[in-house]
Amino acid sequence: MTPPSAPPPSAAAARLPAGRFADRLYGGRDDIDTVFRKLELMTSVGATIGAVEQLATAETLADDGLFAWPVMRLRAPMWWRRAGEERLEKVFGYPGIVGLVQTRALTGLGLLLPGATRAQRGVLAATMCGTAHGLHTRMGGFGLDGSDHLTFVNYAVSAAEKAFGHDPRAREMLVRFLAAQVCMAYFTSGAAKLISPVWRDGTAIPEIFRTSTFGDPLFYRAVRDRPWLAKSVAWATILGEMAFPLVLVAPKPVARGILASGTAFHLGNARFMGLNRFVWSYCSTYPALAHVSRSLGPRARTAAPAASPASHAATAGRLLRAAAGPRGAAAVTAGAGLALLAGAAVRQAGRARDARLRRDAPGELLTVAGRTLHVLPRNSAADGPSVVFENGLAAPATQWGWVQRGLDPRTPSAAYDRPGIGWSDAADRPQGPDEAADVLAETLRTLGLKPPYVLVGHSIGGLLVRTFARRHPELTGGLVFVDATHPEQFVRSPRQREALPWIRQRMTTTGLQAALGLLRYSSRPQQMSGLPAPLGEATARIVRRPRLWRTAREELAESQRTWCPDARQPLPATDTPVAVVTAGETVRSDPLHAEFQRELALLSTVSRHDVVEEAGHESLVLDEAHAAHVVRAVEWARMRAAKGAAPVVTLKAGKAKPAPDSA
Repeated sequence: MTPPSAPPPSAAAARLPAGRFADRLYGGRDDIDTVFRKLELMTSVGATIGAVEQLATAETLADDGLFAWPVMRLRAPMWWRRAGEERLEKVFGYPGIVGLVQTRALTGLGLLLPGATRAQRGVLAATMCGTAHGLHTRMGGFGLDGSDHLTFVNYAVSAAEKAFGHDPRAREMLVRFLAAQVCMAYFTSGAAKLISPVWRDGTAIPEIFRTSTFGDPLFYRAVRDRPWLAKSVAWATILGEMAFPLVLVAPKPVARGILASGTAFHLGNARFMGLNRFVWSYCSTYPALAHVSRSLGPRARTAAPAASPASHAATAGRLLRAAAGPRGAAAVTAGAGLALLAGAAVRQAGRARDARLRRDAPGELLTVAGRTLHVLPRNSAADGPSVVFENGLAAPATQWGWVQRGLDPRTPSAAYDRPGIGWSDAADRPQGPDEAADVLAETLRTLGLKPPYVLVGHSIGGLLVRTFARRHPELTGGLVFVDATHPEQFVRSPRQREALPWIRQRMTTTGLQAALGLLRYSSRPQQMSGLPAPLGEATARIVRRPRLWRTAREELAESQRTWCPDARQPLPATDTPVAVVTAGETVRSDPLHAEFQRELALLSTVSRHDVVEEAGHESLVLDEAHAAHVVRAVEWARMRAAKGAAPVVTLKAGKAKPAPDSA
């Protein structure tokens, strides 16, 4: 009699010890649990490394460190402060904050240990969420990057999944949410680079790798000497990030290739840019992406056999025949008609919005050279010298509200919007310097403002007032430069030169935010809303227009091509009164800026130079107290222009005070 055969050993029993350990480490009760176990493990590696790095530099969290609590508490949300100053001091002051970081490191290690139950993992993930939120708010948003934000999302989704242990649909939705979040992160990152001119032409790559924070000397030399390589890297990054969501629908080889290229991308960033934590936070989501993917997920393993090429061809033929038939033609015609109607509706809505903004314009609308320009005149019928304001980059005429209001009520003055800025009509192309000077002269004649003119230029407007003074010396009575652009600052200052690509990108990004209606939540409209009523609200609305930022980007490019070279030419008269008002914050950010401002003061033998130590580049005109210094400089230049200037050079430094009127 043959004995009964023994049952075959189970797969788990047949595995080697290393395999059983991997099952304990990665395995779950089902596919979704395995996805989240891998997510927690990889995310915890990066989070623990980050916590250890913070502990290694704990001195930056001390009360005299870079992230001192006495300073960072000012950025804490109001609902935090209701908890009581003493409680906040114990947790977020020094050394309490070090204990919070230690808790984060220990919790991350706890998630790395095998054998934890689902409930324990949920508590640990929730603890990581709490410590992450506390640290993010405690740091005031500084020192954080995309890996920190995605790490928080990973832990939040993982903790939520533990609350739905018996609801497979809810758990599946959480996996899909995580996959969608990652795909959106990649796509938006690529889209932001696509609209950036410095990424499209490849100049962003060497600029990034020359920095001390994200740079690598070897890679920098390679892309610096090979522009084609820099452009190739830039476009490979853009296309790779924007195409990443295809992993959800691509065939299996393509989907695997996308995940492999994403892993290689993050490993390369870790090697050359030091972005180590991105490897763990982003690659930890790849199991979720594979689970949701049409070709890699569990549905692909249980799906019916794929259709043959012949069936695909037959389906395509049926679709083409249907489109060519009467119903298909009618559908195409209806779709085209709806598209035209939608375009017309959008265009009409834009025109209605423009008309509404025109009605709300705080100044006068003049027709100059066949184009409508917006002007803010004041006492324009009075005798000169008259004060004329030239705006900075992406700033409407209303930016001079505090300065214009601070002048003597009898002083004739006018601020205007260049074409495409504020409430003025857009131009077909950016204005050259001579054209801008002639348009301004014609605007002043149309307005009836009497010469001589004291021209006041802020920022990039300083270039245009120099051109006006050179082209129309008979109309110019004085110049006032308000933290004005020097025509050689982008050539001689490394900091200014390095900042130029990022200024261009900021113009592009802000324009995109305006087009999407998101600019109302940014700081720019809030800055403008502080102007005197009713200018503040009107300005906050007008700076949310995409056209303004598009024009500003074009003006920035034109300033490099023509405005700066033209402004380098000497002024026709060396005794024209010149006043210079400099922002102390700008000098501290770039010491060469002080030299540039002194050179502006030396354009004339009759000059004055004030440095407003506490003022910033924008606050010189947007802050009422700082604008008072500009008012005094304008009144000084106007008085000199009225009585005839005597040769004197007055250079002031430190706190801004009126220069003596010695002759």
